[in-house]
Amino acid sequence: MPTMLAAWSRALPAAPLRLRRAISVSSPSMQAMKPGTPIDGLGFMKNKDVPVALPRSEYPEWVNDLATPLISLAKLRQMKYEDASYKEATRYLKLTRRLKIKQNNADAMK
Repeated sequence: MPTMLAAWSRALPAAPLRLRRAISVSSPSMQAMKPGTPIDGLGFMKNKDVPVALPRSEYPEWVNDLATPLISLAKLRQMKYEDASYKEATRYLKLTRRLKIKQNNADAMK
């Protein structure tokens, strides 16, 4: 069973170590605000109170998905092509294209 790397990116060379470090994404753990906490930076309207955080249950479901980290390119490369969802496959293609663009830009600077 081919991996996504074997199936889609045979032509892409491995990125140099310094470039790999520059594009690695590590999202900080996000803490939910306590309900009733004023949200800094949103009190810009005149004659209006500063918005406050609501309980998690009062937000739409998609808001909960914003806190989940995305799969890294390294994990996507190890994943089998057949096991990848459409979202994972498109993310893999997006990240490999971005990496190729960065490599081409770095080569052009030399």
